[in-house]
Amino acid sequence: MTPTNRRLLWIGDMHHTTEFCHVVHAIRGDIEVHHCPTVNDAFNDSTNCACEPTIICLAETHSGQMQQGDVFRLIQRWPLSRIISVSSCLSDGRRRSGPVLKGVLEVPWHDFPARMKVWLQRIDSGATSSLTHPMTSRRDERWFAEGVKDQPFSEIPDPPTVTAAASSRTMVEAVGELVAAAGGRLEQCVVGKPAIQDPAEVIIWDLQDSLDSQLEWIRLLRSQRSHRTIALLCSFPRGDTAEAAMDAGATAILGRPTDCEAIRGVLSMAKTDLLASP
Repeated sequence: MTPTNRRLLWIGDMHHTTEFCHVVHAIRGDIEVHHCPTVNDAFNDSTNCACEPTIICLAETHSGQMQQGDVFRLIQRWPLSRIISVSSCLSDGRRRSGPVLKGVLEVPWHDFPARMKVWLQRIDSGATSSLTHPMTSRRDERWFAEGVKDQPFSEIPDPPTVTAAASSRTMVEAVGELVAAAGGRLEQCVVGKPAIQDPAEVIIWDLQDSLDSQLEWIRLLRSQRSHRTIALLCSFPRGDTAEAAMDAGATAILGRPTDCEAIRGVLSMAKTDLLASP
Protein backbone atom coordinates (compact mmCIF):
# COMPACT_ATOMS: atom_id res chain seq x y z
CA MET A 1 0.00 0.00 0.00
CA THR A 2 1.42 3.38 -0.99
CA PRO A 3 1.71 5.91 1.89
CA THR A 4 -0.49 8.91 1.11
CA ASN A 5 2.05 11.44 2.40
CA ARG A 6 4.70 10.44 -0.13
CA ARG A 7 4.47 11.87 -3.62
CA LEU A 8 6.85 11.80 -6.56
CA LEU A 9 6.39 14.22 -9.44
CA TRP A 10 7.73 12.54 -12.59
CA ILE A 11 8.50 15.01 -15.38
CA GLY A 12 9.28 13.63 -18.82
CA ASP A 13 8.65 10.37 -20.66
CA MET A 14 7.27 7.54 -18.53
CA HIS A 15 5.48 5.08 -20.82
CA HIS A 16 7.58 4.73 -23.98
CA THR A 17 11.04 3.93 -22.57
CA THR A 18 11.76 0.44 -21.25
CA GLU A 19 14.04 1.66 -18.48
CA PHE A 20 11.52 4.20 -17.19
CA CYS A 21 8.66 1.69 -17.30
CA HIS A 22 10.75 -0.63 -15.13
CA VAL A 23 11.51 2.13 -12.62
CA VAL A 24 7.92 3.32 -12.26
CA HIS A 25 6.59 -0.21 -11.88
CA ALA A 26 9.15 -0.91 -9.15
CA ILE A 27 8.54 2.22 -7.05
CA ARG A 28 4.74 2.56 -7.22
CA GLY A 29 4.32 0.51 -4.05
CA ASP A 30 6.53 2.91 -2.09
CA ILE A 31 5.41 6.32 -3.29
CA GLU A 32 2.53 7.90 -5.21
CA VAL A 33 3.70 8.80 -8.71
CA HIS A 34 2.17 11.77 -10.54
CA HIS A 35 3.20 12.23 -14.18
CA CYS A 36 3.60 15.42 -16.21
CA PRO A 37 5.17 15.28 -19.69
CA THR A 38 6.95 18.64 -19.39
CA VAL A 39 7.98 21.18 -16.76
CA ASN A 40 5.32 23.59 -18.05
CA ASP A 41 2.68 20.89 -17.62
CA ALA A 42 3.82 20.42 -14.02
CA PHE A 43 3.28 24.13 -13.31
CA ASN A 44 -0.12 24.19 -15.00
CA ASP A 45 -1.45 20.99 -13.43
CA SER A 46 -3.85 21.89 -10.64
CA THR A 47 -3.06 18.61 -8.86
CA ASN A 48 0.43 19.88 -8.08
CA CYS A 49 -0.97 22.87 -6.21
CA ALA A 50 -2.45 20.68 -3.47
CA CYS A 51 0.82 19.58 -1.86
CA GLU A 52 4.55 19.83 -2.38
CA PRO A 53 6.12 16.73 -3.94
CA THR A 54 8.46 14.71 -1.75
CA ILE A 55 10.72 14.12 -4.76
CA ILE A 56 10.77 15.60 -8.26
CA CYS A 57 12.22 13.31 -10.92
CA LEU A 58 13.42 14.67 -14.25
CA ALA A 59 13.36 11.82 -16.77
CA GLU A 60 15.67 12.33 -19.75
CA THR A 61 15.60 10.06 -22.78
CA HIS A 62 18.68 11.88 -24.11
CA SER A 63 21.32 14.14 -22.64
CA GLY A 64 20.45 17.85 -22.44
CA GLN A 65 16.68 17.35 -22.54
CA MET A 66 16.22 19.23 -19.27
CA GLN A 67 17.71 22.70 -18.88
CA GLN A 68 19.17 24.51 -15.87
CA GLY A 69 16.40 27.11 -16.15
CA ASP A 70 13.82 24.36 -15.62
CA VAL A 71 15.59 23.39 -12.39
CA PHE A 72 15.58 26.98 -11.11
CA ARG A 73 11.85 27.28 -11.78
CA LEU A 74 11.14 24.03 -9.96
CA ILE A 75 13.21 25.09 -6.95
CA GLN A 76 11.34 28.40 -6.77
CA ARG A 77 7.97 26.66 -6.94
CA TRP A 78 8.74 23.75 -4.58
CA PRO A 79 11.78 24.76 -2.49
CA LEU A 80 11.51 21.81 -0.10
CA SER A 81 11.25 19.10 -2.75
CA ARG A 82 14.31 17.03 -3.54
CA ILE A 83 15.14 17.02 -7.27
CA ILE A 84 16.76 14.09 -9.02
CA SER A 85 17.31 13.13 -12.65
CA VAL A 86 17.17 9.71 -14.25
CA SER A 87 18.31 8.88 -17.76
CA SER A 88 17.73 6.08 -20.24
CA CYS A 89 20.49 3.98 -21.83
CA LEU A 90 20.72 6.54 -24.64
CA SER A 91 22.50 8.84 -22.20
CA ASP A 92 25.32 6.39 -21.39
CA GLY A 93 27.94 8.73 -22.83
CA ARG A 94 27.25 11.58 -20.44
CA ARG A 95 29.63 12.74 -17.72
CA ARG A 96 29.48 10.54 -14.60
CA SER A 97 31.78 12.30 -12.12
CA GLY A 98 28.99 14.44 -10.67
CA PRO A 99 25.50 15.85 -11.32
CA VAL A 100 25.02 17.31 -14.80
CA LEU A 101 22.41 19.85 -13.68
CA LYS A 102 23.27 22.04 -10.70
CA GLY A 103 21.13 21.27 -7.68
CA VAL A 104 20.08 17.87 -9.08
CA LEU A 105 21.17 14.39 -8.02
CA GLU A 106 21.72 12.15 -11.05
CA VAL A 107 20.63 8.55 -10.43
CA PRO A 108 21.16 5.60 -12.80
CA TRP A 109 17.80 4.15 -13.79
CA HIS A 110 18.75 0.64 -12.65
CA ASP A 111 19.70 1.82 -9.14
CA PHE A 112 16.61 3.98 -8.69
CA PRO A 113 14.22 1.42 -7.06
CA ALA A 114 16.77 0.24 -4.48
CA ARG A 115 17.82 3.77 -3.55
CA MET A 116 14.21 4.88 -3.27
CA LYS A 117 13.72 2.40 -0.43
CA VAL A 118 16.53 4.01 1.53
CA TRP A 119 15.58 7.59 0.68
CA LEU A 120 12.06 7.22 2.02
CA GLN A 121 13.23 5.45 5.18
CA ARG A 122 15.75 8.22 5.81
CA ILE A 123 13.26 10.99 5.09
CA ASP A 124 10.88 9.46 7.64
CA SER A 125 13.62 9.10 10.26
CA GLY A 126 15.38 12.38 9.55
CA ALA A 127 18.67 10.61 8.78
CA THR A 128 20.99 11.48 5.92
CA SER A 129 21.12 9.85 2.49
CA SER A 130 22.48 10.67 -0.96
CA LEU A 131 19.52 13.03 -1.35
CA THR A 132 20.88 15.26 1.43
CA HIS A 133 24.55 15.28 0.39
CA PRO A 134 25.76 18.56 -1.17
CA MET A 135 25.02 18.58 -4.89
CA THR A 136 28.60 19.70 -5.55
CA SER A 137 29.98 16.47 -4.06
CA ARG A 138 31.86 14.19 -6.40
CA ARG A 139 30.87 10.54 -6.54
CA ASP A 140 33.91 9.44 -4.49
CA GLU A 141 33.05 12.04 -1.83
CA ARG A 142 29.50 10.71 -1.59
CA TRP A 143 30.85 7.17 -1.20
CA PHE A 144 33.21 8.34 1.55
CA ALA A 145 30.41 10.12 3.43
CA GLU A 146 28.24 7.02 3.15
CA GLY A 147 30.94 4.76 4.53
CA VAL A 148 32.14 7.01 7.36
CA LYS A 149 29.01 8.72 8.66
CA ASP A 150 26.37 6.16 7.83
CA GLN A 151 24.69 4.27 10.63
CA PRO A 152 24.34 0.48 10.59
CA PHE A 153 21.38 -1.10 8.86
CA SER A 154 19.02 -0.20 11.69
CA GLU A 155 15.96 0.72 9.61
CA ILE A 156 14.94 -2.94 9.47
CA PRO A 157 15.53 -5.30 12.40
CA ASP A 158 16.90 -8.79 11.81
CA PRO A 159 18.40 -8.14 8.34
CA PRO A 160 18.30 -11.02 5.85
CA THR A 161 21.13 -13.48 5.27
CA VAL A 162 23.28 -12.82 2.20
CA THR A 163 25.55 -14.77 -0.13
CA ALA A 164 27.94 -12.71 -2.25
CA ALA A 165 29.17 -14.22 -5.52
CA ALA A 166 31.65 -12.99 -8.15
CA SER A 167 34.11 -14.35 -10.68
CA SER A 168 37.24 -13.54 -8.66
CA ARG A 169 38.28 -13.64 -5.01
CA THR A 170 39.14 -9.94 -5.02
CA MET A 171 35.74 -8.94 -6.39
CA VAL A 172 33.70 -11.20 -4.13
CA GLU A 173 35.55 -9.90 -1.08
CA ALA A 174 34.78 -6.33 -2.17
CA VAL A 175 31.07 -7.18 -2.56
CA GLY A 176 31.09 -8.92 0.81
CA GLU A 177 32.59 -5.86 2.47
CA LEU A 178 29.83 -3.71 0.97
CA VAL A 179 27.18 -6.09 2.28
CA ALA A 180 28.71 -6.01 5.76
CA ALA A 181 29.00 -2.21 5.68
CA ALA A 182 25.34 -1.98 4.64
CA GLY A 183 24.40 -4.09 7.66
CA GLY A 184 23.57 -7.37 5.95
CA ARG A 185 24.28 -10.74 7.54
CA LEU A 186 26.95 -12.09 5.20
CA GLU A 187 26.80 -15.89 5.25
CA GLN A 188 29.44 -16.69 2.64
CA CYS A 189 31.44 -15.42 -0.33
CA VAL A 190 31.47 -17.63 -3.43
CA VAL A 191 33.91 -17.45 -6.32
CA GLY A 192 31.92 -18.32 -9.43
CA LYS A 193 28.21 -18.96 -9.69
CA PRO A 194 26.08 -19.11 -6.53
CA ALA A 195 24.90 -22.64 -5.78
CA ILE A 196 21.35 -23.52 -6.76
CA GLN A 197 20.73 -24.90 -3.24
CA ASP A 198 22.26 -21.85 -1.51
CA PRO A 199 20.26 -21.28 1.70
CA ALA A 200 20.73 -17.49 1.89
CA GLU A 201 17.69 -15.23 1.66
CA VAL A 202 19.57 -12.80 -0.60
CA ILE A 203 22.09 -13.49 -3.36
CA ILE A 204 24.15 -10.57 -4.62
CA TRP A 205 25.93 -11.74 -7.77
CA ASP A 206 28.55 -9.67 -9.55
CA LEU A 207 28.33 -10.68 -13.19
CA GLN A 208 31.39 -10.44 -15.42
CA ASP A 209 29.51 -12.20 -18.22
CA SER A 210 26.53 -10.73 -20.01
CA LEU A 211 23.12 -11.06 -18.41
CA ASP A 212 21.86 -13.09 -21.35
CA SER A 213 24.40 -15.85 -20.70
CA GLN A 214 23.15 -16.41 -17.14
CA LEU A 215 19.38 -16.31 -17.57
CA GLU A 216 18.93 -20.06 -17.14
CA TRP A 217 20.97 -20.06 -13.92
CA ILE A 218 18.87 -17.19 -12.60
CA ARG A 219 15.73 -19.22 -13.34
CA LEU A 220 17.16 -22.18 -11.42
CA LEU A 221 18.04 -19.96 -8.44
CA ARG A 222 14.51 -18.58 -8.41
CA SER A 223 12.84 -21.99 -8.80
CA GLN A 224 14.58 -23.41 -5.74
CA ARG A 225 13.47 -20.59 -3.42
CA SER A 226 10.60 -18.51 -4.76
CA HIS A 227 10.94 -15.82 -2.06
CA ARG A 228 14.68 -15.39 -2.48
CA THR A 229 15.98 -11.95 -3.49
CA ILE A 230 18.46 -12.02 -6.38
CA ALA A 231 20.41 -8.83 -7.09
CA LEU A 232 22.76 -8.66 -10.08
CA LEU A 233 25.71 -6.28 -10.43
CA CYS A 234 26.40 -5.41 -14.08
CA SER A 235 28.34 -2.90 -16.14
CA PHE A 236 26.03 -0.54 -18.04
CA PRO A 237 22.80 -2.61 -17.85
CA ARG A 238 20.50 -2.20 -20.83
CA GLY A 239 16.75 -2.00 -20.57
CA ASP A 240 16.00 -5.08 -22.68
CA THR A 241 18.57 -7.36 -21.00
CA ALA A 242 17.53 -6.17 -17.54
CA GLU A 243 13.91 -6.92 -18.38
CA ALA A 244 14.88 -10.44 -19.49
CA ALA A 245 16.76 -10.98 -16.22
CA MET A 246 13.77 -9.79 -14.21
CA ASP A 247 11.49 -12.13 -16.16
CA ALA A 248 13.91 -14.97 -15.34
CA GLY A 249 13.64 -14.23 -11.63
CA ALA A 250 16.06 -11.43 -10.72
CA THR A 251 14.75 -8.97 -8.13
CA ALA A 252 17.06 -6.03 -8.78
CA ILE A 253 19.69 -4.92 -11.27
CA LEU A 254 22.45 -2.64 -9.98
CA GLY A 255 25.12 -0.88 -11.98
CA ARG A 256 28.82 -1.31 -11.36
CA PRO A 257 30.35 0.34 -9.37
CA THR A 258 27.82 0.35 -6.57
CA ASP A 259 27.76 1.52 -2.96
CA CYS A 260 26.30 0.89 0.49
CA GLU A 261 23.08 2.78 -0.19
CA ALA A 262 22.14 0.67 -3.20
CA ILE A 263 23.00 -2.56 -1.36
CA ARG A 264 21.00 -1.41 1.64
CA GLY A 265 18.03 -0.82 -0.63
CA VAL A 266 18.28 -4.42 -1.87
CA LEU A 267 18.32 -5.66 1.73
CA SER A 268 15.23 -3.58 2.43
CA MET A 269 13.49 -5.08 -0.61
CA ALA A 270 14.35 -8.55 0.64
CA LYS A 271 13.03 -7.92 4.12
CA THR A 272 9.77 -6.53 2.74
CA ASP A 273 9.33 -9.60 0.52
CA LEU A 274 10.09 -11.97 3.39
CA LEU A 275 7.54 -10.28 5.66
CA ALA A 276 4.92 -10.50 2.90
CA SER A 277 5.60 -14.19 2.14
CA PRO A 278 3.29 -16.83 3.68
